[in-house]
Amino acid sequence: MKIKFLKTIFLLGLVTSSLTSCVGDDDYVIPTVYEYAFTDGFETDWANWTKYSATGAQVWTLDTQYGNPGNCAKMSGYSGTNNANEDWLISPAIDLSGLTAASLSFQTASRFTGNVLEVKISSNYAGGDPNNATWTNLSATLDASNSYTWTNSGAIDVSSFVGGNVYVAFKYTSTSSASMTWEVDNVKITKN
Repeated sequence: MKIKFLKTIFLLGLVTSSLTSCVGDDDYVIPTVYEYAFTDGFETDWANWTKYSATGAQVWTLDTQYGNPGNCAKMSGYSGTNNANEDWLISPAIDLSGLTAASLSFQTASRFTGNVLEVKISSNYAGGDPNNATWTNLSATLDASNSYTWTNSGAIDVSSFVGGNVYVAFKYTSTSSASMTWEVDNVKITKN
């Protein structure tokens, strides 16, 4: 009788637990899976980027200490004093052929005062001086904290450039009176 009673209690417990489960079908979150046409966190592909200095002795550098995480690209016109600079950081060719939509995203961090980093895209950059190509300015959210706070750019629609190769550029400028420091990391073009 004791064994029959224990079996009944056990079966009743099993049935109750299966009926009162607190996880419903709608409680599972299916993660979004992104497919990228391009992604670079400056961990291995730094050499594939074009660093073009139009003016000034300071250049884009690979910062191996303060990326988000790991490495990042960094530019400052300050070297003992403020200096006038125009320096471009240009991605390798990014193949957007076969796509119908795409969006660009990246992260920035900054410190000090000076010019805002310009973000551009081109479909006819052929190497060398980027001022010889046609560039379209892109609107992005950039770090404005003045304390090196990594800031997401937001999704920037670049769908009007699908169908061929594009180049993404970060154009840095500084003056003899103001040389802001800019860091860039986690550049991605997502297939939409």
